[in-house]
Amino acid sequence: TQLFGDRMMIANATGCSSIWGASAPSIPYTKNYRGYGPAWANSLFEDNAEYGLGMYVGVKQIRNKLADDINAVMQTGISDELQSVLHEWLVNKDRGAGTRERADKVIAALEREKGSNVLLNEIYNNRDFLVKRSHWIFGGDGWAYDIGYGGLDHVLASGEDVNVLVFDTEVYSNTGGQSSKATPTAAIAKFAASGKMTKKKDLGAMAMSYGYVYVAQISMGADKNQTLKAIAEAEAYPGPSLI
Repeated sequence: TQLFGDRMMIANATGCSSIWGASAPSIPYTKNYRGYGPAWANSLFEDNAEYGLGMYVGVKQIRNKLADDINAVMQTGISDELQSVLHEWLVNKDRGAGTRERADKVIAALEREKGSNVLLNEIYNNRDFLVKRSHWIFGGDGWAYDIGYGGLDHVLASGEDVNVLVFDTEVYSNTGGQSSKATPTAAIAKFAASGKMTKKKDLGAMAMSYGYVYVAQISMGADKNQTLKAIAEAEAYPGPSLI
């Protein structure tokens, strides 16, 4: 949220992460001095990846229509200033860095010229979508490795620009401590006291096999710099990312 909070959309799987991520009075999401902050929503445990992809596809459709309107209005008699900021926006439409500044320039120019031009009014009405959203899908390993894996695999394979953050606790945290496919060999959990017979599923290697998914493994406690770098790279990558 400190990197992308003013333009984030978060789909959060039901479970431990939705409890410590969205329960009063200690909710970690807030807005900045301009009133911008993460848009957070929570769906079922099993369909969170599809839910997050739906958020992305809905926004993508609106932004593509916005781009069509901007292309059309640039063929009409608008000022050089507006022409310049709209061109800059089109060239950098899907670039996260500087997106808020570019959107602010377009909005300021639109406010001076909108009124009689129907297309300009339409673009101004959809001004919230000028900023490139940062789409995130949050969930634990019970969701990502087990219950929701089919959906997660489908979303990563889609090639769409979504970012998945898996909280790999190596156990079902929300329901008391059963082992999951993320639990390593011989690990003992509350409801798996005899230890786990099989090795940990390699989710990262499975995602890497597609060849177009950004994959990183992080541990904030082990290396804060690598954590920050991986998150920034994942968000900037124009395709599916798995951390």
